[in-house]
Amino acid sequence: MLSIRRFHHVVALLLLSMLVLGAPAFAAGPAEFTIHPGTQMLALEGGVELLVEEPGENLTRERAMHADMVSRWSVYPRKRITMLSQHKPVWIRFALRNDTTQGAWMFGLDWPLLDEVQLHQFDPVAQVWAARLQGGLNHPEVLKAHKDPNPVFSIAIAPGKRAVMLLRVQTNSSFAAPMRLWEPTVWRAERYDYGVVMGLLFGILGVMFCYNLSLYIFTRESSFRTYAGYLLSIIAYELCATGFGPLYVWPGNDWLNQRGYEFFAAASFLAATIFFRRFLRLGRALPHLNRMNQGFIVLFGVLVVVLIFPPAKAVTLALALGGFVVGFVGVYTACYLAWKGNVLARYFVIAWGTIIAATMLMFLAVAGVIDGGGWIKYAQPVGFVVETVLLSIALAARIRYERASKEAAQRESLMLTRKVEQEREEKLRAQEHALAVQLRANEELELRVLDRTAELKRAMENIELANVELAKLSVTDALTKVHNRRYFDETLKKEHDRSARTGAPVALVLADIDHFKRINDSVGHLAGDECLKLVATTLAGTVGRSTDLVARYGGEEFAIVLPGTDAAHALDVAERMRRAVEGIQFIYRGKRIPISISLGVVARVAQANQPVAEFISEADQALYAAKGAGRNQVQLAVNG
Repeated sequence: MLSIRRFHHVVALLLLSMLVLGAPAFAAGPAEFTIHPGTQMLALEGGVELLVEEPGENLTRERAMHADMVSRWSVYPRKRITMLSQHKPVWIRFALRNDTTQGAWMFGLDWPLLDEVQLHQFDPVAQVWAARLQGGLNHPEVLKAHKDPNPVFSIAIAPGKRAVMLLRVQTNSSFAAPMRLWEPTVWRAERYDYGVVMGLLFGILGVMFCYNLSLYIFTRESSFRTYAGYLLSIIAYELCATGFGPLYVWPGNDWLNQRGYEFFAAASFLAATIFFRRFLRLGRALPHLNRMNQGFIVLFGVLVVVLIFPPAKAVTLALALGGFVVGFVGVYTACYLAWKGNVLARYFVIAWGTIIAATMLMFLAVAGVIDGGGWIKYAQPVGFVVETVLLSIALAARIRYERASKEAAQRESLMLTRKVEQEREEKLRAQEHALAVQLRANEELELRVLDRTAELKRAMENIELANVELAKLSVTDALTKVHNRRYFDETLKKEHDRSARTGAPVALVLADIDHFKRINDSVGHLAGDECLKLVATTLAGTVGRSTDLVARYGGEEFAIVLPGTDAAHALDVAERMRRAVEGIQFIYRGKRIPISISLGVVARVAQANQPVAEFISEADQALYAAKGAGRNQVQLAVNG
């Protein structure tokens, strides 16, 4: 009995040794988060482990989890992971236990400024890795697929099972990793709500930019120009900060993705400092603060130039410190001027204080100092909207104030004039005459203003008409008056993508005038031009739907796009075109010139992974088959 027990102990020790030597290093015990029944969103905060790669190390997931790497893993001390200007790849490790009956979940990092995110999922029971998932700014196709500016992944954890999650995060800017786990329908609803709200906020910012830019154009007031520049820099900064720029505006642009956040932040501080100077007129009121303002302009101007290139950590710190200082200096200056009786400074205090408070709340929430809830991601965009609206009101108030001041000065001048009239009665007639001249001049000026206003309105109407005509000409072939090659390329790409997305067929017909060179050589190029016009008009009159497109493809070739048309109907349309062209009575200088065309047809459901060029190539091959078979006929592509 004793020997049997010893044997069992030996076997147990051998098994334990094999597990310790062969399995990944989970001895440190990564933080474990439990998905309880009814969970809709789970914040993965506190207790996660971190490992920072050394330059050039390029760890694999197996190497990062190996037993000899245990000493390099450390528990992150704060609630949420936040690192300033992190240039080294960071590994994050934690565990998930699924105590629900649902296996599908959405996992994401609520921070869009991450260049590369890799997610590895390990099953500690089966000792197997799931397929690697990738996201971040370096993968615009993943962002576009999820329509989410943040790195987000669809993961599966079997009910009642446990999984170890391993992330490798790399970025060249400030790094925060608020990690979330959503039930898929809750994630989709939240993303929809977030997209709607951000679309509304960006729309307000865009309207304010256009409004102030138009005010500058019409009034030539430099404050509106400076403020419009500030609004433009804010919009660019928010596009970077929220991730909607990489998602919709510049997908895959490495420079904007890697340096746009700091660059536009510096640009917005520079524009704000210049606007602050113009709006409060520091040179007149506070000479010492005016010199400080000039120093900030130089600082942010240098940072804008430096941040065109990859920023060093010192540059990022200088930007953050400079932005912090200039914000509070601006509030102090505006408060001082408001205390001195400057009414316009009150608007600035409220507006500038709002964006500073909103930005501080956002950064405190990202750092885990406060728990802001789901609304915190709207804090800075809403702060910018409130600030821009208040400052626009302040600009309008300043114009009204200046106008009132001028009117008061005019009234005071009139009173002095009347007093002089009472004191010098002998000059009454001369003054009355001068007043009459002035009134006539004012009337003439008003008439001129009305005339100029009417002229401006007519000019704007003419410009609008010209723009409409120009838009038509830009997509129309000058000779045949059907659509040109550029519009055809855009339409075919759009219909090809729609076919791949909806499963509806799309047809493309390429038509070539038979022996066109013979027509040019025999009766001249003018006849050839007339022939092209007749064929284009005939083809355009043959298609029966407004969605069908007839375009000049090049030379004597025409292209017809038939959305939602299968092969049989496409062949019918092509045959009608062939007969219609064959029936053209082309009489040139008393001589009938026969015209015929050869047509190649491709019609099928487009494939998402197939380039449009292959679709065109199939139709082109069918066209060559029609020519080779004797011309004046229709051929269907082999794959169509």
